[in-house]
Amino acid sequence: MLKLKGNPQGCSHGACWSDSDDPPSNFIKYDAESVEGFNKDGLKLFESVFRVRRSVVSLACTADRTRMVCSGTIVDHVDKKTWILTSASLVRKPDTLFEAYEPRDVKIQVALHNQLVEGSLEMCNLHYNIAIVTIDFRGSEHAIELSDLPECYSLQPRPVVALGRDMYSKKFQMRCGELVRMNSELDCTELLTCTCDVSENFIGGPVMDSDRRFLGITFLYRETTLFLPVEIAARCLKYYKKSKTLPRLCIRGQALHMLNTYDLERLCCKYARPPDGILVQEICKVSAEKFGGIMVGDIISELDGITLYSAAQFTAILLDKMEAPSNPQDRLTLQALVRRPADQTIFVAKLNVQDIISDECEGAFQNKYVFKKTPFRLVYPFIFVDN
Repeated sequence: MLKLKGNPQGCSHGACWSDSDDPPSNFIKYDAESVEGFNKDGLKLFESVFRVRRSVVSLACTADRTRMVCSGTIVDHVDKKTWILTSASLVRKPDTLFEAYEPRDVKIQVALHNQLVEGSLEMCNLHYNIAIVTIDFRGSEHAIELSDLPECYSLQPRPVVALGRDMYSKKFQMRCGELVRMNSELDCTELLTCTCDVSENFIGGPVMDSDRRFLGITFLYRETTLFLPVEIAARCLKYYKKSKTLPRLCIRGQALHMLNTYDLERLCCKYARPPDGILVQEICKVSAEKFGGIMVGDIISELDGITLYSAAQFTAILLDKMEAPSNPQDRLTLQALVRRPADQTIFVAKLNVQDIISDECEGAFQNKYVFKKTPFRLVYPFIFVDN
C-alpha cells in the first residue's frame, strides 16, 4: 500500500512515499524545509507518475574511499540485464571535468523499491554526462519508454515533477515544479530547466510531466534544476547499443529565442523579422573546414527542410543521421539553410554528417557540467532594417 508522509491538506511542493507495508514509524524523517504535503496540482502530478515509481531507483558508488549517491531510471532489458540510466556524476572523479572511474575500480549498489542489489557500470560518457548501470534481470522491473516530445514542447511553461529514491530508506520521492525557458549556467546548450526544488540524491533521476512523459535526466540542484532532454538521452542509448561508443558534435550553438536581450537586439537590427534557428557559437578547430562554409555567428535555420527551434532538436537530428547508415563507408549529407547576419546573405551548406559528429574533437570542446560557461557575445555592427 502506498503511504504519504505529511499532511495531504498542506500547500507544499514535495513529499516522500513508502512502497512497502511498513508501519508509519518507519518513514524517513525530514526537517521543516522538506515540506510535508501537496497542493491539488501536486497530487494530480503524483497520480500521473504513480505507476512508474518502481522504475525509479537509487544508486550508490564507492571508490577511493568516497561515496556518491544518485537516482536513476530503469529504461531497458538487454541480454538478461536490466539497464538503469543515470548521471555520470555517479562515477565522475571528484573535482575533475573529464575523468571518471573505470568499472573495475567502483562498487555500485542499487536500491530498488524493496531490496538492495549489486550493480555494474556498463557505460559512462562525460560529454553527455550520462551513465548506464546494469543489474541482473528479475522479471518484475518495468522499463520506462524514452520517446520524443511533441514539437516545440519545451517552449511553453508546464507543470513537471522530478522523481528520486532515497538510498537508505528506499522511499520514493518527488518534487513538483514548472518547466521554464531559461539558459543553463553550465557549458551545455542542450539542457532544459525546471523549478523543482530537489536535493542531491535526485541527480540522475527522471523529470516527468502529468501525461507520464519522460522529459529528461536531472543534473543539478540549485535555485533551478537542469536536466538533459529525453531526445538526447534516447539517442545516446540507441547509438551505444549499436556501436558501444557515443560521438559528439563538432559544432555548438544556441536557439535564437534563448539568447540574452543584448544579442537579440543586435539580431533584430539586422532583420525586419527575427529568423528561426540556431546561432552558431563555436566550431571545433579539428574540423572547422568541413562545415560547408558555416562560420561562428551564422544562423542555421533549417536542416533538410526542418525548422530548428532548440539546441537539443539540432543535436537529435544529427545523431539520427549518424545512426542511420548500415555501411560505415556511406557518406550521409544534410542540407542546411544558413543566414549570415554579418552581410545578410542566405545560402545552403552541404554537411557531411560523419565530419561534424566524431570523437576527434579536442577536450576543450567537450561539454562541461561543473564550471560555468564563458559568455558568448555577438560582434555584428548595428545595421537597422526598416519593417
